[in-house]
Amino acid sequence: MTGRGTSVAHTIPLLCMSAREAMKLKPLWRIGQTILVCMVSLEAAPAHAETSVVLYGLVDMGVSFQTNSPNRAGTYSGDSKFGLVSGGQSGSRIGLRGGEDLGGGVQASFVLENGFESGDGKLSQGKRLFGRQAWLGLQSASLGYLRFGRQYNFSYDYAGVLSPFGAGDFARATMGGSYGSGGIERLSNMVKLETASLLGFKAGVGYAFSTQMHSIYTQNGNLPVTPGESANYNFTTGDNLRAVTAGVLYSKGPTYLAAAYEVFMPNMATADNQVANATSWIVGGMYDFGGFKLSAAYGQTRNGWFNPLEPTENLDTISFDSKGKNTSFIFDSNVSVNSYQVGFIFPASDVSQVFGIWHMVAPSGSMQANSAFAIATQSVFSLGYTYNFTKRTNFYAYSAYGTNYALIDGLTSATIGVGIRHKF
Repeated sequence: MTGRGTSVAHTIPLLCMSAREAMKLKPLWRIGQTILVCMVSLEAAPAHAETSVVLYGLVDMGVSFQTNSPNRAGTYSGDSKFGLVSGGQSGSRIGLRGGEDLGGGVQASFVLENGFESGDGKLSQGKRLFGRQAWLGLQSASLGYLRFGRQYNFSYDYAGVLSPFGAGDFARATMGGSYGSGGIERLSNMVKLETASLLGFKAGVGYAFSTQMHSIYTQNGNLPVTPGESANYNFTTGDNLRAVTAGVLYSKGPTYLAAAYEVFMPNMATADNQVANATSWIVGGMYDFGGFKLSAAYGQTRNGWFNPLEPTENLDTISFDSKGKNTSFIFDSNVSVNSYQVGFIFPASDVSQVFGIWHMVAPSGSMQANSAFAIATQSVFSLGYTYNFTKRTNFYAYSAYGTNYALIDGLTSATIGVGIRHKF
């Protein structure tokens, strides 16, 4: 029974006081009875929804050596680089995540995640304050989630796991160097929906009203190119670089299967209505043989390419300046490539693992015939190693060797790096 302006929770101190009195005046059996009443009263007290906020982050620093050979046509003489690398294994970040229970199994949730260069402290992802992620949404364990803001595409969410090097980590060993949308693609102004897992299956779809990606539009398949940028969101649909992302995932026991598909619609005002939509899709799977994991994937990309690999800075015929920009995209109707990969993860010990991957990008015959420079099939072979000092701190080492790198006929590229990563 409660009095004026009180609740069940306010009666708990009185009940517990009764327990103390019972210890002095009552038999022992009455003590147990009173403690039981206290426990029941605590369970009956109403739960008040509170917002939870977690600060988290990661700092990654290493040393790397990279070298490129001359290409077959002799338009590039080769170069080498050596120095500190920020984010050799994973990009450095700091973020906030949290949420609030709204009742009925529904929660409001958010993530605000900043990327930075740990070598000099500068902002990453186009110098955005929260360039890695910035979204707010609703989620339910039984239904899934609905989110609004800057988020990853489903190629990253679902297919990135298929590479032991991840979607965008370990420099040239990354999966993103061989797939049109298999790297770390963040799409701004996106509405994203994903279902809850049912019998191991889940699916999702998203639409970005304005990706705010730096974009390049070729002129009849030839260079130079015309740069364009949808830097400011507006409601004139055709004046924004838009995207659709979708995926299906099956994960149960040792089996992991994934498929993802993306469509990128150019800023037609900048492209002068001369550029077609670009598409990219990936399918693949992974199987866990009790610690040893084997994975494979296949994909196609048409009419465009994410993040040109830019193996050199002074080979003007194949590169463009995207430094300091967000994710970049080239629209080119002549791009037509098939991508392949096979990878493995081997647990060397309880705290260390060895992993490797081979991935290949094969341009179509028509792409080779219409290219402004000689291109050929790219192959990259990579090996990596990690050792966990603790659950939060690890050492890593990686190496990669590529032939016909960035599809440039005769150009070879090699990299080796070591570093330390700490999570908090």
